[in-house]
Amino acid sequence: MRVDEVVNMATDDGPPLRVSIDDIVASGRRVQRRRRTILAGGLAMAAVAAVAVTTAALVPMGPRTDKQPATVAASSSPSVPTAAAAPLLADPLEFTFSGYSVGPVHVQNPIVAGNAYQIAAVTVDGTTDSRHRGKVSDRRDMTPRLDASLTLYRPGAYAVQRLAGTTSTTVAGHRALKAEHHQGFGPWLRTLAWEYAPNAWAVLDSSADRADLPTMGQLEATAAALTGAAARPATVPFRLSYVPAGYDVFAVGDHMTGSLDAVGGPSATEYSGLIFARSGLPQTGLLGPYDNMMWGAFQIMISANTADSPGTPGCDSGLCTRLAEGGKVTVEVASDAGSLSKAETMKVLNGISLTDVNDTKTWVDVRTALTR
Repeated sequence: MRVDEVVNMATDDGPPLRVSIDDIVASGRRVQRRRRTILAGGLAMAAVAAVAVTTAALVPMGPRTDKQPATVAASSSPSVPTAAAAPLLADPLEFTFSGYSVGPVHVQNPIVAGNAYQIAAVTVDGTTDSRHRGKVSDRRDMTPRLDASLTLYRPGAYAVQRLAGTTSTTVAGHRALKAEHHQGFGPWLRTLAWEYAPNAWAVLDSSADRADLPTMGQLEATAAALTGAAARPATVPFRLSYVPAGYDVFAVGDHMTGSLDAVGGPSATEYSGLIFARSGLPQTGLLGPYDNMMWGAFQIMISANTADSPGTPGCDSGLCTRLAEGGKVTVEVASDAGSLSKAETMKVLNGISLTDVNDTKTWVDVRTALTR
């Protein structure tokens, strides 16, 4: 069974995927999807297996939402310090925390900001991530693999009541839930969710080759150390003169697409990714960040044009591409099948005016980069 089929099984109540993984690959999309499908697929497999054997499992960390948006009831607990958490609840298109370390666990600077969440990659000393090819058994370095992230959800966005197999706990006085799962030869899966402000949850997710990288205790210590920082705007290396009617910015990625790909951390060859979604896209009732190809959405991707992933000007299967900066930069607009016509996609593509992709000082606040 293919990974995307497993994900579909575990998320069968979510919006339909209009293109398969095979279709996306065939279209020439160059985003590093492997690390995302490994993580989402691993968690989905655990959820499916848990249903089969009636044991507790983590809910898949992937593009899952309910058809009817769910909301999380605000905690009545007086232990949630609203004032202390306020810096974490700034404008949706701003980053409100910074990277930090707790022992061997390192939370990176967040690289995705959007209307529902912020995402930061998490690393642990002595591990690598799933971008490195091969299984642990056939890699020479035998370094354990880890895919982990910290997602800071906006109020009401995270459907904590749907987490399965959880145990109640607290994180720095905040109401929290934790869940762990491991079966057979699969990864060790851990989720820790805590209510950092009323009706707003932060979530640490990890999928690891080894049981102790990281431990739940390490995740709890990492969660307790999260604090707000001076808000800083999400920026993009371009201005955009055309946005189709009915679409608004949903998420923006800094040196990454604005999606679950952020679990792998910033990319040396991806400059920016911007996801536009229709107003009806659910932004509550979520169990994880959205994938790249969201239903009814389109995205802009600015990346280096390299020999390993060369850009080809033109349009193919919902992906339109042009080269810029003397062929050194690839500018792409990709839409879910049928979201935008070829003419509309090209209009968006031709309306992109780059700044200096290598100088972030020239990048533009995403809230002012768009004109209609």
